[in-house]
Amino acid sequence: APAHMLRLQNGRFDAPDRLFLSIHESWQSVNHSSTDVKELIPEFFLPHSDFLLNLQGLPLGLRQSGRPVGDVELPPWAPGGPDHFLAVHRAALEAPPV
Repeated sequence: APAHMLRLQNGRFDAPDRLFLSIHESWQSVNHSSTDVKELIPEFFLPHSDFLLNLQGLPLGLRQSGRPVGDVELPPWAPGGPDHFLAVHRAALEAPPV
């Protein structure tokens, strides 16, 4: 996947402040900005959590705040890590009210 990303960005990763870093920040943004529209990609409901981790240790840079971009930061209710986080998403999708 990184090779495809680099082709889309003229050989460089996108600006660190534009990269997906935090579930909480994304949630806050879509709930408080009418111009920020996101959708959950199918990977959020599959058993493989690799897309949430920077397994290759790619140098994705620092945000303006100084925070490094690496693994996606998960919410506190997912203490079991990315696999637990995705399991909760699958359970919610399969819940009777849905």
